[in-house]
Amino acid sequence: MRLFIALRLFNESHAKAGIESPLKGKPRGKLIDLNITRFHPALRNINEYLRDHGFLPETRQGFVLYKDGGKKTEETQENCRLYWCEIETDLSIDYWQSVQEVEAIIPREEFNKFVLSIRYKSGAAYISACEEYAKSVWVHTPQILRYQPPVSRKYRAA
Repeated sequence: MRLFIALRLFNESHAKAGIESPLKGKPRGKLIDLNITRFHPALRNINEYLRDHGFLPETRQGFVLYKDGGKKTEETQENCRLYWCEIETDLSIDYWQSVQEVEAIIPREEFNKFVLSIRYKSGAAYISACEEYAKSVWVHTPQILRYQPPVSRKYRAA
């Protein structure tokens, strides 16, 4: 199944590593595209509504974790940006809702039906329809975001 998910990450390069990391020996999913709001005006309007109403702010503070003797320790606090991604996965929506970095989920098929339903609308009617749809989107706001980024020069090696 394909999903649009809003990921809260320190850096967009972490998306692929996070989505495609193994779970019980096979990848959790495949990253199809990153920053998909540029291709979907309806999704951009949905995101703007959620951002403007405080559900999905553009940035949120999070803690960078690193392994210290087998134990994860907070290294520093940084801004985490929101990235809308399209993924393909065999895992359930419930699984993705339990992932800390996932703050919103829209099934691709459901989104396509919505887009077809507003196809001939324009202006205020189009925006209003997107805002109504945004009210039905599952959104999770984590208390405190913490994760260990993939190894890079900027962060300590795990």
